[in-house]
Amino acid sequence: MVNKERLLDNFIKYVKMDTRSSHENAETPSSKGQFELAKVVIDDLKQAGLKDIILTKDCCLYGTIPGSIKSSTKIPTVGFVAHFDTTPDVPGENVQPNIINNYQGEKITFTKNSELFLDPAEEINLKKCIGNTIITSDGTTLLGADDKAGISALVELAHYFDDHNDQPHGDIKIGIMPDEEIGVGSEKFNLKEFGADVIYTLDGSFVGDIDIESFNGFKAKVTVQGNAAFPGYGKNIYLSSSRIISEFVSEMPDELWPENCSDRQDIFWADEIKGGVGSSEMIIFLRSFDLSGIENQVKILHKIKDDLLKKYPKAKINIEVSEMYKNYKNELDKDRRVVDYAIEAMKKIGITPNSQYVRGGSDACHFCFSGVLSTNLFIGMQRMHSFKEWVSLEVVEKSAETAISISKVWAEKSMI
Repeated sequence: MVNKERLLDNFIKYVKMDTRSSHENAETPSSKGQFELAKVVIDDLKQAGLKDIILTKDCCLYGTIPGSIKSSTKIPTVGFVAHFDTTPDVPGENVQPNIINNYQGEKITFTKNSELFLDPAEEINLKKCIGNTIITSDGTTLLGADDKAGISALVELAHYFDDHNDQPHGDIKIGIMPDEEIGVGSEKFNLKEFGADVIYTLDGSFVGDIDIESFNGFKAKVTVQGNAAFPGYGKNIYLSSSRIISEFVSEMPDELWPENCSDRQDIFWADEIKGGVGSSEMIIFLRSFDLSGIENQVKILHKIKDDLLKKYPKAKINIEVSEMYKNYKNELDKDRRVVDYAIEAMKKIGITPNSQYVRGGSDACHFCFSGVLSTNLFIGMQRMHSFKEWVSLEVVEKSAETAISISKVWAEKSMI
C-alpha cells in the first residue's frame, strides 16, 4: 500500500538531522534544526502532491490532501499530526542509523557502544519482529523515531492518495508541530487554521496501539530562599538553599518515584534542579490518572515544605502548581467515532487493535480540551528517549497504512 523503500529513505534522512528541542530557549521553535527539517519535509510533501502547504513563523506545518468525493454530504475532515523535535534529554547530533535487515531474533548490539544491547528476552515487542527491518542508532545518540517515524508515515499518506485519487476520502489535513517534547508545541498549533474536525496524532508505540486514556499531568515549581554569607564566619547566618532543596527531594516518598511504579500507579519526580547557597529551584512533575491523585501529591509536597520550615525557620519555600494536560478519556467518550473508526480501520487491514491507557500524555490531550477530539496512534517507536531507541520499519509502514484506512472509513461512514 505504501512505498517501503521511500519510507526507509525518508526516515533515515530525517533522523540524521539534529532537531532536539531545548528547555533553555523560550523561542518557538527552540532549535534551528526543526526549521531545517521542516524545509526538507515540505519538499517531500510537495512531491507527494500535498496542497496549500503553510509553514508558520513558529514552525507549524499545515497542508491538505483534497477530498476525492463530490457530494453534498458533509464528510468530516480528518487530520493527522506528528512533531519535528526530538527529546533534549539524550544526545541527538550526528545520528548514525544502524539497519538490521531480516531480523532473526538475535541480540542486537550497538556499533559504537559495546555496553549496550537489545535482548529479545527482555524486549517483548522485539520478539514480534522476526523477519522485519530493525533500525537503531550506533548507541551514542538517540535514534529519533519519536517522532520522525510519524513524519515519514505522513509523507507516505500523502503519496498514497496522490497516486490513488480514485479512492474515496474527504479532505485530509497533515500537520507537523515543533517542540512537542518540551510541552509547548500544541500551544502554537492553530487548530482553526489547521481545519480538521478530528485529529489522530502519530506518536504512539507498538503496532495496533490506540491510546484512549492518559495521565493528568501537572508540574510544581519549588523555590527555596536561603541566606548567603562568608562560610568562614557563617555561624547562625549561613543558610544553604541547595541543602534544603536536596532534603526536599530526599523526603519525596520512594513509592511514588517512576522506578518503583507501573500499571495505573501515580508517579512524581524531581527534575531541573538548579541554584546555589542563596536561592535554588526545581521542577517536580506530577502524574496520575485521577485528579484526586494529583491532589494527594500536592498535599505531600506541602507537608514536606512545612516540615522543612520547622527545621529551617529562616528559609523561605514556595510551591507553585500548574496544569500541563489532563486525562482525555472523558472527552473521547463524548463521541466514540474517533476511537471506533480507528479500530475498524485497523481490522480492515489485518491489524489487531489494542486500546490502552498510556502512562504519559500527548498532544491529543491538548487537542481534545481545545475542542477537537483526538487520540494517539502507534508509530512503532520503542525505548524512546534513550540510547536504545529502536523501530521496526514494517510497523511504521503499518502506521501509514492505518492512517490511509482511517481516512477511508470516515468517508465510508459519512456516505451511509
